[in-house]
Amino acid sequence: MNSTSVREHWSFSSLNQLLNICSLQWAFQRLYRLTPEFKPASLSFGSAFHRTLEWVAHSRKEGITPKAHDASALFDDLWRRQLEEDGEVHFAEEEDAETLALQGRNMTACVITHTDPEEHMLEVNRGFCVPLVDAAGEVLEKPMVGEMDCLVEKQGEKIIVDWKSSAKRWPANKPAKDLQPTAYLYTATLLMPEQHIRSFRFDVVTKTKTPTFEQFITTRSQEQFQRLVALAKVAEQLVQGELFYPAEQCFFCGGCGFQGACKAWQHAQSRVVSLAA
Repeated sequence: MNSTSVREHWSFSSLNQLLNICSLQWAFQRLYRLTPEFKPASLSFGSAFHRTLEWVAHSRKEGITPKAHDASALFDDLWRRQLEEDGEVHFAEEEDAETLALQGRNMTACVITHTDPEEHMLEVNRGFCVPLVDAAGEVLEKPMVGEMDCLVEKQGEKIIVDWKSSAKRWPANKPAKDLQPTAYLYTATLLMPEQHIRSFRFDVVTKTKTPTFEQFITTRSQEQFQRLVALAKVAEQLVQGELFYPAEQCFFCGGCGFQGACKAWQHAQSRVVSLAA
C-alpha cells in the first residue's frame, strides 16, 4: 500500500523515535523511505518473541494454561520463519541464530512461569485510532493510531499491558518517564471511557543468560495527556521544517540500518515527500 492511500497519522513508536531516539533515523525510515542496509537481529528476535507472547495471551483468553515447552517450541518455529522472511539480518558480536534461539526459549519459559492465575485476559491486540485534542479543544490533523498488546483484569482493576524484552533490567524510574503509557492511557480515556482504565503495565523479560521477569505499573494524569498532544505539535513542526539531525551517541546507533546514509547526511539535499507516520 503506498503512502497516498494511507491517512497520515502519529503512533507512539513514531513519536518516540522522532523525539527521543533519533530524528534522522525517523526521517530515513518513515519520510524518505530509504531501504535499510540490514535488519538488526534484535528486531527479528523481537518480532518472533512478540508473536509467541500473542499465542500465550490468546490461549489464556480462551481459558487454556499454556505449557512452557509448547511456547518454547513455538518460539523456535517462529524464529526460524522470521529469519527466512527478513533475509539479511545483522547479528551483534557473540550472537548467532542458535544462541538467540536458546535465549528466546528461556525467555518464553520465564514468562509462562510468572503467569498470574488470578489475572484474567480480556483482550489481545486491540487496535485503535483516536484524535489528538489539545487543552483548548483543538483537534490535530493527524490522529493517534496503534495497537495494545493486551488488556487484563485483576481484582476488579483493568490494566493495559505491553510486553517488552530488554538487554538488562530496567531502572525503577523508567516507566514514569516513558511516552507509551501516556499515549495508551490517553487512548483509553477516549476509546473506552466506560471501563475507567487508569493503569498501564510493562511486563519486561531480560535477554540475559538467566532471564528475569518484572512488572512495572504506572499511571498518567490529564496534564500529561495535554503534554503528549503538545509534543505531537512540536513533532509536526520538526517534520515540516525537516529539522532532522543525527543522535551521535544514541544507544541504537550500532543496530541502525541507515549508517551509510547517516554518514553522508551533511552532504545530502532532501525534500519532504510524505508526512505519513
